[in-house]
Order: sequence, then C-alpha cells, then structure tokens
Amino acid sequence: MRMRSITEHLAAALALAVPGTPVTVPVDRALGLVLAAPPVAQLPVPPFSNSAVDGFLVRDADLAGPGPWSLPVAGDVPAGAAAREVTPGHALRIMTGAPVGDEHAGVRVIPVEDTDIAPGPGPLPAVVTVDAVHRDRNHIRRAGENTAVGEEVMPVGTRIDAGALAALVSCGIPSVTVHPRPRVAVLSSGDELVDPGTTPGAGQLPDSNRPMITALLAELGVTATNMHAGDDTRTFRTLLDELCADHDLVITTGGVSVGAFDVVREVTGSGDMWFGPVAQRPGAPQGLGTRGGAVLMCLPGNPVAAFVSFCVYAPGVLATLAGAPTSADLWERPHVTARVADGVTLPASPERAFLAPVRLTYGRDGVTAAPFNRRSTGSHLVGSLAATDGLAVIDAGADRPEPGSTVRVLLRRL
Repeated sequence: MRMRSITEHLAAALALAVPGTPVTVPVDRALGLVLAAPPVAQLPVPPFSNSAVDGFLVRDADLAGPGPWSLPVAGDVPAGAAAREVTPGHALRIMTGAPVGDEHAGVRVIPVEDTDIAPGPGPLPAVVTVDAVHRDRNHIRRAGENTAVGEEVMPVGTRIDAGALAALVSCGIPSVTVHPRPRVAVLSSGDELVDPGTTPGAGQLPDSNRPMITALLAELGVTATNMHAGDDTRTFRTLLDELCADHDLVITTGGVSVGAFDVVREVTGSGDMWFGPVAQRPGAPQGLGTRGGAVLMCLPGNPVAAFVSFCVYAPGVLATLAGAPTSADLWERPHVTARVADGVTLPASPERAFLAPVRLTYGRDGVTAAPFNRRSTGSHLVGSLAATDGLAVIDAGADRPEPGSTVRVLLRRL
C-alpha cells in the first residue's frame, strides 16, 4: 500500500468533518463556540459621547488668544452622572467615561495634567488655570465611533473568546447563532491495559493513552467521553457503535496495525475506513473513516505515537467540526522557528517526516527547542512527554538538525 503524506492524510480527515446544525445560545454560554451567523450591534460603542480623560470640560471659545487661561469651575460631572452643559466662560470638572452630551461641537476636555490642578481626588476647585491646549485632540469619545447600531460586530467563523464576549455584551447582543461544540469520545483498546491507579499484573500496562487523549482534548476546550474495551470483537463492536451513534468524533488508540489481535482494524476494516501507513515517525500506522455518522480517527497504540498523531490531526478536525475550517497545510497553523538547543540533536528519517516532541524556551535571542528525551527516540517513551510545547518537523531526507541549526515547530494548539 502506498504511504500517504501527512498533508494527504490531514486533508482526508478534514474532508470528513462536517459542522453541526447551528443553534442559538446566550452570549454567556458561547465561549469557545464558532459563529454561524454575524451578530448585529443593538447598542452603539461607545453608547454615548464621553470624556477620554480626567480633566475639565471647556468651550473652545474661552481658550482664544494666548494662554494660560483661567476659568471658574461650575461643578462636577462624575462617571455615571447625566451630562451637563458647560456655561460659557466656565469649566466643569469631568471624569474619564463621564458623558459630555450629544452636542459637543465647540467643546473639549483638557487633561488635568495640562492644568494647575493636581491629579487625583480632591475638593472641587473654585478656578482652574489651563496651561496648554493640544488643538489636534479634543479628548472626547464620540458615540458609536467604534461600532454603530446595525453594524455587523464580527464575521461568521469567529471563535468566541474573551475579547469577543466583551464586544458582544458591549454591543447589547443577548444571544448568538453558533455551531454546536463537537461531541467527542475516546476509546482505548487492549486486554493488556489497566485503569490508571491500578497496579499492572504480568504482561499488563497502565492505560495512559485514554487519560492523555482526554486531557489533550480538554486543552482544546472539549470535554470528552472516555471508555476502554478489551480485545473481544463483539464487545468492542457494540461499544464502538454506541459511541459513534452519539458523537461527532470518536478517537481510538491501538489496534490499527497488522497484529493478530488488532481489534480496531478487525472490527472496522470492512466498513468506510482507510488503514495504512502515513509518511511520518512516530505514528506511521493510522486509520481514518466514518462510522454511524461520526468521524472515526484511529491512532497508534504506542503513547508517543498517539500523542504526536493527535497533535497533527485532531486540532484541525475539531476546528472544522466546530465550524472553523482549517487548512491541510501544517504551516498555516501556529508555529515558530526555533534554534536547536546546545548539546542535543534531533532525529531524521530518509523516507518519512520525523515529528519530534520538543520543549521550547523563549528568550530575548529567540526560541530554543530541546527534544523531549535526550537519550534516544522512541514511540514508547511516554515517561518523557511532560511539558512538551510542540512538534519539531524534520522533513523526509533532511539532515539531522544539529545544535544551533533551526527547525520549524508546530505548536500543539491552534
């Protein structure tokens, strides 16, 4: 069987991912979801014309001729108060965010720093002396200068983050139309695996893949169902079918190679699935397809291979399922160029891209990458995965990156 390239396999995975039917949710429940329709401002931003600084509201006509200019202070306009009209020949002390009124032609706010009044709390002065006027700025924020009523606040495909929530609330938008969050399940397989916290018996191993993949999903904002099945084909098929009926993405680990007990491949191989090698190390054996309406992504069982494979393929599939389609070009995802740390080299392969988990150090001189394990490489070295920031991608046939050379590092999160 011809090996797929990483790009081919990722493109095949993305092609299977279809976003769910849009739903309308309150803005306070929209964090992390992707807009399916553009929200329209119900309130202007700013909602009224207001002062950009602490200072004094004055009329331009009272600042004619050479300064300084002294004006009696007629009162205060604190934030949250109603606007007041400034009387000709007078000044009003005004706070940042306080209203200046709908009609503000011919008036300006003088920053307190440009007067003889000390900044900070204090009694209302009887007179203020204006020392300087910057004619190019009136220090007034006009109502709606950021966003007008009826304006689209952000485009379809925007993922709602903290800044988007602030914008939606400020624009008076109570609810948004979004794609639903993908429903994801993780299924590990193998009679040799025991639950975390259980002491393994002879020939048994801790099931590290299931909590690892579940945690990687949690880092991407997805709360996943996670289950384990042994090597009995009937039991595995029943559990897999139940998960695929209720989820948008099911991720399995293990059982995808050519072993006599590779249950995942045995159960799903005759369906709408592709199994074969991808030109990468670690994680060459992969499975991909659909089952019961779900995308079925079958990752290798060796922990580092499963970790690497998830980081390459799952974020894009999840983003596409969530309504934010991504490219099959890895380098359109967040990445950095890093210098290989002193005293280490990174692996390379003549026929396959090598995907080396690395830890990154950020400094004034740039970014430095160190391999997750200094002694060797191997898809079983799960004990060294802690605190890895991304995958150094060494193209097939490239020389081993030496200390001081540069590599591109695919960051783990989109």
